[in-house]
Amino acid sequence: MNEYKNIVFDLGGVVVDLDIPSSIQAFAKLGIVPQGVTLEELSRGGIPKDWEMRQLMHAMDIGDMQADEFVRTVKAQALPGTTDEAIRKAFNRIIVLPRVRLEWLLKLRQRYNVFLLSNIGEIHWEETQRQAAALGIPIEDCFQRLFLSYRLRMVKPDPGIFRHLIDTTGIRPQETLYIDDLPDNIEAGKQVGLVGHKIDCNSLTRELPKLFPEIM
Repeated sequence: MNEYKNIVFDLGGVVVDLDIPSSIQAFAKLGIVPQGVTLEELSRGGIPKDWEMRQLMHAMDIGDMQADEFVRTVKAQALPGTTDEAIRKAFNRIIVLPRVRLEWLLKLRQRYNVFLLSNIGEIHWEETQRQAAALGIPIEDCFQRLFLSYRLRMVKPDPGIFRHLIDTTGIRPQETLYIDDLPDNIEAGKQVGLVGHKIDCNSLTRELPKLFPEIM
């Protein structure tokens, strides 16, 4: 991989593992479930496409909905007595950040320019920061620059967010490895010249040593 000078990482499902069933189960215990879908069915699959929560998450990711508004909207669907904190905790159960990922990113920064490009909302970003700080490695120390959708008001796979990263950093796309777990995002990155590498969701621990054996 020495031909690359830059690495762009996705966050959810890549740097951070996603525990979707745990979050969905936590919401279900608060009375928030898609109509006609059982808890068992939710635990086996991902987020149902027709669940309103999906639309709310997208609104958060693109910056159209602030954290407090999200909590109020979700809380209105919950069981009586549900607290704001319970809503946030259920939402954040999806985020699982292994310390080894942060350690590897720090090693990569010694040889490469390392960037983060993530579709993420304010609540999940704050949780990511909290977990990283608790592990003793601030997430900001792992990247040269952070490109977060809720701040930029753009989301992948919009080519504009990729062009913004390239224009802002001055990197050469052909010298840039882009790692993501979603095919649509990889294809959008390739359209602007990035070298896309798709991995399976939550597989970075086994995949990164294959990509960079010299420093793992």
